[in-house]
Amino acid sequence: MPWLSWILSNILLALLLALAAWFVQRWLRRPAVAHLLWVLVLVKLVTPPLVSVPLSDSPGSMDCTLGACHCGPQTPTQAFVSDTLPWLLLGVWSAGAGATGWIAWRRWARFRQLIVHASPAPPEWQSLAARLAAELSIRCSPEILAVPGQLPPLVVPGRRRPRLLLPMDLMDQLGDSQKAAILLHELAHIRRGDHRVRVLELVVGVVYWWLPVVGSIGRQLRACEESCCDAAVVDRLPEARREYARLLLDVLDFASPLSGQTGLPSTAMSVAEGLEQRLLAILDASGEKRRTSPTGAFAVVLACAILPCELHYNFASRPTPSTSVRQEPPAGATPSPGGEREDEPSQALCCPS
Repeated sequence: MPWLSWILSNILLALLLALAAWFVQRWLRRPAVAHLLWVLVLVKLVTPPLVSVPLSDSPGSMDCTLGACHCGPQTPTQAFVSDTLPWLLLGVWSAGAGATGWIAWRRWARFRQLIVHASPAPPEWQSLAARLAAELSIRCSPEILAVPGQLPPLVVPGRRRPRLLLPMDLMDQLGDSQKAAILLHELAHIRRGDHRVRVLELVVGVVYWWLPVVGSIGRQLRACEESCCDAAVVDRLPEARREYARLLLDVLDFASPLSGQTGLPSTAMSVAEGLEQRLLAILDASGEKRRTSPTGAFAVVLACAILPCELHYNFASRPTPSTSVRQEPPAGATPSPGGEREDEPSQALCCPS
């Protein structure tokens, strides 16, 4: 079962990368570096290995359990493990992946019905977004749309360019500084490519629908993205810290939670998780930009080195005899001092008696 070994190896190495990402995010307070590590965790889960790292040989009893020793006729258990179990696992995975993909498609289809009712944003919003996009060096300015309903501001991928959706009722309540802040926040998502990360997260969620840690990875990714976008807004508008903090509270008070957000390839302006820490970071005028620590750089280098590797556990590397029955020595062979014939090889049963 080489594909099963590949999947287990990817999961183990991805968990190691996730541990490094959690350490950088929690203790080093480097959301940009942590976000890169979390993305590499998702990439590791779906990329085939290029370099095999052998661990150790398995004992003979494990060889016989898996039916890889060829020491005799296979037992019913060995035949089930080597022949039936892989197809059974493949069938269960296919059913779960198909159901998860269908649910995600249904959620996206319902969400697109909302986009149909969207209209272009007012000219002042369009001109402001174009100016800010030029300042952020965004080559293709997104399409700014106003949508009905109590949705948070969000970015969704489009065919030619991303779409920035803003709720109509919230747009009428914002001042000039808050308009610039909300557009800067969403444009920072687009510049970073966070809407593309949502597509990768969706693919990993369908493939690994049975792995609970995938949902936690998505939540950590969004937390890092929001922190990075907050820092981008504060760097551009340092005098509007309080207005931006008030904007987050207004969005929290206005918008309803986006149901099924994990099944949508969208980047929403979420403020419910870690709100207190975000507000403190925004209002901290004494905070200075810190250089990337050597520990964070080492974690990124280590992640890039682990990315193409595979932990290979060779279950059938030891040579095993083709039969466990002792053969009679040929006539005329002289016995050894220990009582065995000189031309008779000493054979050990690889299967436990």
